[in-house]
Amino acid sequence: MSVPLFQVDAFTERPFAGNPAAVCVLPDERPDSWLQDVARELNLSETAFLRRDGEAWRLRWFTPALEVDLCGHATLASAHVLWQAGYAEPGAALSFDTRSGRLTARRRDAAGANEIQLDFPAEVASPCDPPAGLLEALGIASPRFAGRNRFDFLFELPTEADVRALAPEFRRIVETGGPLGA
Repeated sequence: MSVPLFQVDAFTERPFAGNPAAVCVLPDERPDSWLQDVARELNLSETAFLRRDGEAWRLRWFTPALEVDLCGHATLASAHVLWQAGYAEPGAALSFDTRSGRLTARRRDAAGANEIQLDFPAEVASPCDPPAGLLEALGIASPRFAGRNRFDFLFELPTEADVRALAPEFRRIVETGGPLGA
């Protein structure tokens, strides 16, 4: 049996731009090893796997190396595929059951632009000391706030210019055990 597979460029209106994600609509349950093999073969930052589960969709995200708890751009791509490919009615709200809890997606027509609004669980960041070397690897001199929730580190910088000037060194981030290395 064939399995529908889509590649979607999220956060853009142009082909070959934005943030690509694969979306695989499963007719039935598949072993984790199969999901991981598909994600490894596709070699995108995330591959989303969807399976109908009553009124909701079961949604899981895999990188080429592991399953992740939450992925925004692959959720956006999943909602787009469900509506565009006819798996869901165009005006219907979508519910996704994930390792992070229930997520929802709705279509919005804002000023003629067909937008998708996602509702994710709020994750408060508690103040913390970042791992040694993480601030330097990110190119952050002195954040106003450093914190962490179950998914990410959060740093508040003094100005927008400070954010725009960031030049993260991704290999160094992984070496610190920071967000890409966890």
